[in-house]
Amino acid sequence: MTRGTLHPRRTALGLPALTVAVLLTLTMGWLIPGPSQARADGPTTFSNTSAIAIPATGSPNQTGPASPYPSTIAVSGLAGSLSKATVTFHNLTHGALNDVDALLVAPGGQNLVVLSDIGDPNSLAIANNTTLTFDDAAAGPVSAPPAMVQSGTYRPTNVAGGGTDSFPAPAPAPSTQTTLAGAFTGINPNGNWQLFVVDDTSGDVGNMAGGWSLTLTTEVAAVATATTVTSSNATSTTGAPVTFTATVASAGGPVTAGTVQFSDGATALGAPVPVSAGGVATFSTSGLAEGTHLIRATYSGASGFLTSNGSLTQRVDNATVVTGNTFCNAGPLAVPLLGTAQPYPSNVFVSGITGTVTKVTATLRGVSHTAPIDLDVLLSGPTPTNNVILLSDAGGISPVSGLNVTFDDDAASGVPAALTSGSFRPTNAGEGPDTFPAPAPSPAVGATLATFAGANPNGTWSLWVTDDASGDAGGISGGWCLTIESVSPTTTSLTASPNPSTVGGSVTLSASVASGGTAVNSGTVTFNDGSTVLGTAPVLAGTATLTTSALAVGTHTITANYGGTASLQPSTATISQVVRQATTTTALSSSPNPSVVGAAVAFTATVASAGNPVTTGTVTFSDGGTALGTVPVASDGTATLTTSALTVGTHTVTASFSGTTALQSSSDTLDQVVRPIVTTTALLSGPNPSVVGETVELRASVASLGFPVTTGTVTFSEGPTTLGTAPVATDGTAILNTSSLAVGSHSITATFSGTATLQGSNGTVTQVVTSAPTPTPTPTPSPTPTPSPTPTPSPTPTPSPTPTPSPTPTPTPTPTPTPTPTPTPSPTPTPTPSPSPTPSPSPSPTVTPPNPHSDLYSIPGYHFVNGRKWYTTCEPYSQTQRCRTDIWATQVVRVRGEYRWVTGWYFNTLTYLPYMTRAQWGTNPLANTGEWTASDGRRWRTECDTPVSGRNGCRTWVWVSYIASDGFDRSGNRTYAWQQGWVVNNLVRFR
Repeated sequence: MTRGTLHPRRTALGLPALTVAVLLTLTMGWLIPGPSQARADGPTTFSNTSAIAIPATGSPNQTGPASPYPSTIAVSGLAGSLSKATVTFHNLTHGALNDVDALLVAPGGQNLVVLSDIGDPNSLAIANNTTLTFDDAAAGPVSAPPAMVQSGTYRPTNVAGGGTDSFPAPAPAPSTQTTLAGAFTGINPNGNWQLFVVDDTSGDVGNMAGGWSLTLTTEVAAVATATTVTSSNATSTTGAPVTFTATVASAGGPVTAGTVQFSDGATALGAPVPVSAGGVATFSTSGLAEGTHLIRATYSGASGFLTSNGSLTQRVDNATVVTGNTFCNAGPLAVPLLGTAQPYPSNVFVSGITGTVTKVTATLRGVSHTAPIDLDVLLSGPTPTNNVILLSDAGGISPVSGLNVTFDDDAASGVPAALTSGSFRPTNAGEGPDTFPAPAPSPAVGATLATFAGANPNGTWSLWVTDDASGDAGGISGGWCLTIESVSPTTTSLTASPNPSTVGGSVTLSASVASGGTAVNSGTVTFNDGSTVLGTAPVLAGTATLTTSALAVGTHTITANYGGTASLQPSTATISQVVRQATTTTALSSSPNPSVVGAAVAFTATVASAGNPVTTGTVTFSDGGTALGTVPVASDGTATLTTSALTVGTHTVTASFSGTTALQSSSDTLDQVVRPIVTTTALLSGPNPSVVGETVELRASVASLGFPVTTGTVTFSEGPTTLGTAPVATDGTAILNTSSLAVGSHSITATFSGTATLQGSNGTVTQVVTSAPTPTPTPTPSPTPTPSPTPTPSPTPTPSPTPTPSPTPTPTPTPTPTPTPTPTPSPTPTPTPSPSPTPSPSPSPTVTPPNPHSDLYSIPGYHFVNGRKWYTTCEPYSQTQRCRTDIWATQVVRVRGEYRWVTGWYFNTLTYLPYMTRAQWGTNPLANTGEWTASDGRRWRTECDTPVSGRNGCRTWVWVSYIASDGFDRSGNRTYAWQQGWVVNNLVRFR
């Protein structure tokens, strides 16, 4: 950057400051000829005499565009194409003409910098009422010997090379043309020509008091030409020959007359070369110095052909000198008083390095400068945006010569206040932002050479050197060198097994690391799941392995990062690991199945994964599309739902395990059969036998689960003939009376219809119908018998222990196929006794009274107890003994429509002797308190350990129909009817 405080401002040599001030204030007059009549093929002058203030009055810091900006001359009336142009600045006055830049723009936008940066940067070039004419045919450029610029004719003068000048809008970007002919020959000159003038440095002002003029020459008959130029090698090496070929054409055909002048910037390369019959001119040279050259081929023109030119950029570099890992450009760099060094840039070509950069050092050889603080040095790598400033605004103002300066991040310090030979860290003192003219890249923010670490070192490295303040110059006589340290590249590949995997299962990650095809045997690999570190493993024989079971369900981006070593470059590999939910199985069972409508059914789903119970999640039970409920899975892997809401029929029940983030869902299905409730229908008739024509009562008793059925109907039929239908009453009975039965035996059936929840059932009775008998005298009644109370048995003896039965006997709920016991009615019946008693085990036996304390229920034989006769028989039953006891008694029966006394042997009870323990009886209902219904529909009830059953036994009752007295008739005779109730059936005694 420019530091005005460090260097004196340029001054006019030999002129006191007062004289300069006086010159700047002079007011001069001159004669401006009027415009001539436009003539084809002849020079015609067009003028704008309005003064131009340089810069505009009141401009900050006395810099910026002139006023007017631009100044315009309108050209019209010219025929033909422009063949020559000159431009004149009239009465130009400025205290530092070095500061004035002027750009001439044609109507078609073609342009040329006609004046820029003249003179020595350390001294002033002064113009005082000076008239300058710019003509390609002039002897030379504008000069200032020693300070005052003289009026005269000069070639266009752009000391800085044209392209570096900047003109504010609306000015266009300056072209690279260096001559008026090159910029404007062949154009249509008519239209507005514009002059853009800028003062680019503060401190001085001026004006163009007489305005400016154009002298234009056209040729009507001449045709435009086009010249193109090519290079045999656009990036050549110093000392190597390069051939430039110019091709001149017009209207698509070659131009065969005239010459081509090749030039390097403003310097002609050899003599003009005649064009060949093919319109081609060539020039070869091996004398181009290191740097960037603007090569132009200018066609001279010929009879009927206008001049034209073409250009290209030729880059010439020194060959890079390689010693080990040090790469040098031995060519010198010339540092001007102000601006870019030559060459700009200086390049070093690096190749053959494997791996990436780990360290870079740069050395400048033979540094000389009268004020090192003016030096700005930028180093850029093969990727130009990757760069670092090595030196800026440091090193002091004391002159130095022949220094060797190395820049190294590991140096002890930065550049000292007084620059010396040595090794220093890159140093940017930072008095302001540094800029390097194009084509240099913008300086990066990195302040160290480490900015190149990890980059590919192969390619073009460039050194950009500028002098940012006028007044001092220097150079780097021995060129510069790079020393590059690198690491060998490695490759890492990654596999995972298994992939896909199951959540919770182990996954083995294997990273294979190699360098140059050889397995790496050092360093470590870090395995990551996204940003989460899974673990680190050493590289052994080219492989690092890590096993993990911590991956959640989903797709994981697994990365294996090899960390590298001092000689091996890091590398990375990535793989997608898919982790799936663990599979589950659901097994569904139900109990009971089949079930009865209204009864509870337990559905149990057992959920497992990999043979182990699942202990989380829920199971939803559904009946077809209807949800029955949702139950959490218990710690044993089961979920149970109990319901009594299933209707009669077959239900497809599904248990669906919901799954979790780690477990897949699963389901199972079963068919649950729901049957209607079993019913029993018992049919009684009376009287039976009956006399023909006598009314017979048919009484059907319908029960379910031991309780009366209170709905539905019963149909009574004999074979296919329906006798009638009766509703079931609230006591569970349906009664039909009929007197239509003929003499004979009739099989009568009572059929219960069933309901939506109750099964149908039926019962049958044989009704005997006899002819009307001959009347007989009524027999004398027998004495009223004593009712048959349940005898009081002797205390149950404790039998000897017996082995535990296997399996536990399960007696049929009806323990013996004996007739349904009919208890002796109470009070004593009064009907006429039947002369024929019921058959008995032994007709009217003579019984010898036993010991009154004997147990008549467990001792076989005849017994006489409490004035009653008893008969007991015993038989083995499973692992115990079962004894049946009958009693000699008188019982009321219905005969031919009458209730009569009938005396005989009748069943009293069954006794299971104490050969088995309570435990051996197990769940047998005869040995456990409760009520139940047997498979034949009969209801039973058991009570255990009561005064009635004994403290170590159980007594069982059965629900039956029997005849009992229900009152008296008008004559005072007792009346009877069928009734239902509980009657003792058996006794179980435990050992």
